[in-house]
Amino acid sequence: MPRSFLSSARLPAALILSAALAACSSAPQPQGAATAGLPAGFSEAQTALLAQGGRGGALSAQAAACPTALALPFGQSGLDTGVYWYARGESGSPGGVGCRARADGAAISGYYDPARPVMLFVHGWQDGSTVAGVRDNFYFSDGKLNVADAWINAGWNVALFHWTQLADDEGTVSVPYHSQAKIWTAGYSYRDTLGRTQNIGMRYRTPTGAYSVTGAPTVSAGQLFYNAYRSALSQWTYSGAEGVRVMGHSLGAQMALAMTEKAYADAGLSAAKRPRRVILADPFWSPASAAYGHSYAFLSPDTNPAARSARIAQTLKSSGVAVEWIKSSRLLDLGGDNNLNMAKSVSRTEVFPDYVFDLNPASGLARKHGVAPRWYLWTRSFAANGAVSAANTQSVAVTRMNSGVRYDQSGGKSSATPGDDTFVSAPNP
Repeated sequence: MPRSFLSSARLPAALILSAALAACSSAPQPQGAATAGLPAGFSEAQTALLAQGGRGGALSAQAAACPTALALPFGQSGLDTGVYWYARGESGSPGGVGCRARADGAAISGYYDPARPVMLFVHGWQDGSTVAGVRDNFYFSDGKLNVADAWINAGWNVALFHWTQLADDEGTVSVPYHSQAKIWTAGYSYRDTLGRTQNIGMRYRTPTGAYSVTGAPTVSAGQLFYNAYRSALSQWTYSGAEGVRVMGHSLGAQMALAMTEKAYADAGLSAAKRPRRVILADPFWSPASAAYGHSYAFLSPDTNPAARSARIAQTLKSSGVAVEWIKSSRLLDLGGDNNLNMAKSVSRTEVFPDYVFDLNPASGLARKHGVAPRWYLWTRSFAANGAVSAANTQSVAVTRMNSGVRYDQSGGKSSATPGDDTFVSAPNP
């Protein structure tokens, strides 16, 4: 998940970043000692999870069944990116234990069944997460549950694309220009305010906090995502009406759009394997005009990240893809591009998590920013309520997108559960 992007004129950038970092990771624990029955390297936080609800034995069995790699704290061997499948009870606080997809796309017992539909999540900015040894996951602390579990119980495969070490790059006055550029290009550089050329490229963070280019990708993060997606689903056989949903949180919304655009541009990919729904969970785009020596020239002919995203969304919409936007914080209002060109043409819902009470405005904003993806996943457990909802069918999702209205939460604001949420319609955007 991303860090906050408020202007430094409102709050000190360091305060915003540290507060958001604390809110965006559910497992802020360093790597701990190995535990009997578990692979070496399980964090102390994950070990603590095993004691909850008597799941230790089942979790150990699932972890042992993973034939590839588990989503553990980052090692010293280099860059780790890829699609990781999650099993029930392993996707929760305080870290999650995903099993990396096989290179040949084959089934993984307890994690991935090629005959089932796919829910794929991609995180956003991760400044500081590599050193902390944490990865994004599916635990919703305010609701005290793993929001992936209901999907898995209903017969879905649930995955997370980890690009943490690439997304773990410094910001400029709290704006993630570097990580954002990596989504679209592998060769980003800029001239800083002192006139020095800064080569960012596809550098990645190591557990020491340093950047490395050893074995760095030669393609963009968006392309890496698509390559991993195509590989992971190479033996996928599901033939239902809606096979794949892709959801991106914050900066990850751009990743979701980039990957899905590539899926539709690839004539060699079967139509069944192209995502039919793209969910933008509290998305973030940097300001319309780049500052502090940064440039959007790499996006030409698009003028900025919001314009690129809006163009892709319109193209996907014309191909029958439902593009759903969920807003849960004022992040864009305070420090980004509200992307009104996209807002007026996609399905939009705004939730108001008033149950998030925090005297610190920065950490409060960060917590609300993290609600959107978990709220959406949780809506899978309830009847559709008239707004954007995971419970909506594909056809309803398309109808909502084409309705010309947005949906604002009117009831249920004081509780984390979507079960009591009600909505009213308003002109879009």
